[in-house]
Amino acid sequence: MKISPININRQSYKPSSKGNNREVYNQSGKFLYKTTTYFFRDDLNWSNFVDLLKEKYKTTPKINIINHACSNGQESYSLVIKLMQKLGKEVEKFLPIQAKDIDIDNIASAIRGHLGIKLHDIYRINSYTNNNITTYFNYGEASNPNSDLVLIPKENIKDKVIFNQSDILKDSDKKLPNNTVLLCRNLWPYLKLTDREMLAQKLWKNFGKNSLLAIGDFDDKSNTAQLLKKQGFVETGVSRVYTKP
Repeated sequence: MKISPININRQSYKPSSKGNNREVYNQSGKFLYKTTTYFFRDDLNWSNFVDLLKEKYKTTPKINIINHACSNGQESYSLVIKLMQKLGKEVEKFLPIQAKDIDIDNIASAIRGHLGIKLHDIYRINSYTNNNITTYFNYGEASNPNSDLVLIPKENIKDKVIFNQSDILKDSDKKLPNNTVLLCRNLWPYLKLTDREMLAQKLWKNFGKNSLLAIGDFDDKSNTAQLLKKQGFVETGVSRVYTKP
């Protein structure tokens, strides 16, 4: 897969111990963002979220799922697994997930598909997969000392996510298709206030009919919920998941 160069200064990073967690700086040493991710991040009730998707789109033939700030893909694969578990054959109308991230190293890591985790992550994954982790992943040996082991997605989920480098501030200029589920989670505080305001405005303007928008708990550190509600978005029955009425 051809990957376009990222349009920011050269980055340096410090590896950390929680999932794919790097601190990214520009050439001048200014902090830009972290790339924190892990499977089934607990700021979203994954079961309730998929139940919402199942009910909302029960008569819809095709749904577009876009996962911005996807990091190395652990969130996208979490959603794929939960969709497969709950929807059976109906899962196909939600796939593939379009996973995007501004960080080229994240996308390269996602395509490579060797996802480092800590041992305690196994308990959370097994909890959500009913102790069927090996149905979806092979185990690999970690080369990064900050990971205890590596999970390698099996073909039954790997071909259900398409990874591309992308900037949400540019992508939001375009009209989103109807019946889109947009995961735009845990990135808002890294944006300047003016960019957050602009993003909320553009999402409202370009949001398709019958669509959903999900944010994360890290976004609570900024005024994200207030910005979305100011535009007119309303929260669904699932926490941090919004729709345009």
